[in-house]
Amino acid sequence: MSLSTGYIVIHTDCEIYVVHEGKHLFIVLLVSETARKLLKKEKKLTKTTDDNGWSPLHYAAYFSTWLNISVVKVLLKYDASAAYIAETEKKRTALHIAAIQGHVNAMKEIVSRCPACCELVDNRGWNALHYVVASRRTEVFKECLRIPLLDRLKTKKDDKGNTPFHLIAALALKLDNWLLVFRFREEGIYGLNKQKLSIKDIYNGDLAEIPVINPL
Repeated sequence: MSLSTGYIVIHTDCEIYVVHEGKHLFIVLLVSETARKLLKKEKKLTKTTDDNGWSPLHYAAYFSTWLNISVVKVLLKYDASAAYIAETEKKRTALHIAAIQGHVNAMKEIVSRCPACCELVDNRGWNALHYVVASRRTEVFKECLRIPLLDRLKTKKDDKGNTPFHLIAALALKLDNWLLVFRFREEGIYGLNKQKLSIKDIYNGDLAEIPVINPL
């Protein structure tokens, strides 16, 4: 696991603290009541970022699980606009981070509190659904397609003209489980990328410059 520099991560039986060592100080806790008390005193902490632009919501999205998204809920309750904060270099939001981690319940909470953040892309033009494909979790991808705000991202193109399904086509060449979500019948709605390739072209082996997965 690679985290933003300048932070100490301390694991205990029931908590995860993320403490900045430098100019700023904030804590992310997997104990919602503690986080709530902290934010009542220092609401501005929701917008505090580290050297790489990660906010408390980025860390909460990273550490959340399928069953425990309590800190994500608390942070968004106090300041839903935190979902718009993008990191400094790669321009990923907390929604992108939740997506690459496969934390679909955190994604649901973020988009329900801040629907417009679905439109935000990183420095490659990747939206949240591109990142779900990058997580390689087919069940998470299928669950995301049941969320209207995320489903409509399936035809959105990145800077190279690739939709999430262009990336799926590349994955399906080697990972048979992605064939279960690959949609040949809908080929036309995804169009051609900037190399003039359709999802069917890519699946047939003409990969050109398709970047499939970059780790977090």
